[in-house]
Order: sequence, then C-alpha cells, then structure tokens
Amino acid sequence: MPTIIYRDDPHISLEDVSKIAAFADHVCKHCFDEFADDGSRFRSEGLSGKAQAVSGALDLGADPHITPEVAKMIIALKDHVGGYCFDHFGERGHMGKTIDLLCMFQDVDDILDKIVVYRLSPEEQEDADAEWADDAGFFVPVGDGEFSINPAA
Repeated sequence: MPTIIYRDDPHISLEDVSKIAAFADHVCKHCFDEFADDGSRFRSEGLSGKAQAVSGALDLGADPHITPEVAKMIIALKDHVGGYCFDHFGERGHMGKTIDLLCMFQDVDDILDKIVVYRLSPEEQEDADAEWADDAGFFVPVGDGEFSINPAA
C-alpha cells in the first residue's frame, strides 16, 4: 500500500470543495454498488456512509481547507466508486458510469493531486515498473509521441 503524504498548505479553492461536494451528492443520489439477480439495485451502507461522511466533513466557508482526515474519507469514497459502483443502467442488465460521473471522478482526482502525494515502497515501485513494462508491449511507437496497438501482442 503506498504511503500517503499530506501537503501542509494545499491551495484548495471553494470551487474545489464544491466539486467534491457535487461528487458526494451524485453518489448519494445516483450510484449503486449492490445488485440482485432480479435486476434490482441497492446502495450499500458502506457507500452511503462514505458519501455522507464526505458531505458532512467538507468546509464550504470563506477559507476552505481539507484536513488529512477528510482527505482519507475522499480517497475511500473515490476508491469505492471507482470499483463496482455504477450510475447508469440500461437494457438487459447493462451497467455503466455516466460521463458526468467520470468527469466528477477526474475532478476529484485532480483535487486530490493538490492535497496528497503518494510514495511507493521500493517493492511497490518495482511491481509498478514491471506492470508498465508489460503493458508497453501492447503499443508500438508510430511517430513523435504517438503510439499504436501492437498487432503482435
């Protein structure tokens, strides 16, 4: 598990905090993470609790800030939503994530980049490098900074 280092003075704006609040609100209203064979869907207590905890902990005042404890809550919610959590349901059991949710997810990721720094242990770095090297075999360079899918992979 990577070590998370919290920045002492992240430059968080009211707009950043509002984006996180919108993400948590969307999750509370539209996302589900438990599904039954009959097609019904439910929001687990874990998902609901994480979204409500983030909503309740956000500081929407004139001088917004995000404490390390709140950052941990945001990371936990983001990780939960990034997994088996969906907000779009179509015919024949199709489940997906809407563009709105994916954009909010990216916004939260960008804000977290302002708040935290992830440090990998030497073993984690070695594993990550090996995974990148393995994935790189699927792409071949075709031009200046451009890659194409390797048909031989």
